[in-house]
Amino acid sequence: MLVRLGPMTGERGPRPGSGPHVVVVEVSGALDMDTCPALQERLGRALSLHHPPLLALGLGGVTCADSYGLTVLLAADRHARDRGGRMVAYAAGLTLRKTLRERGVDRVLDVRPALADALRELRAAH
Repeated sequence: MLVRLGPMTGERGPRPGSGPHVVVVEVSGALDMDTCPALQERLGRALSLHHPPLLALGLGGVTCADSYGLTVLLAADRHARDRGGRMVAYAAGLTLRKTLRERGVDRVLDVRPALADALRELRAAH
């Protein structure tokens, strides 16, 4: 599993008048029992960069996700909401979208087609 903090992240705050600061995280590979601890740690770090936490989570490179991986995604979403923020996922591939739908996770997790859609949603909400 690879987790990459995207170019919109950083320790610097948003420019004046630029709106809320959104952290972009891209994930690839399997989201399973073996990779979940690293994913949890990195998502927790990303969610702690700004208040309220606004996270765009790229799932385009995810090859599969088991119940452990889905639980980490749901926990990150809940963590963001509990702190007055949001997490919006984007670019989930066909296999992952099917898994999300079959497990009912798509009713909880906000998944958008592309990064631009996720950013628009996050900025509109805050």
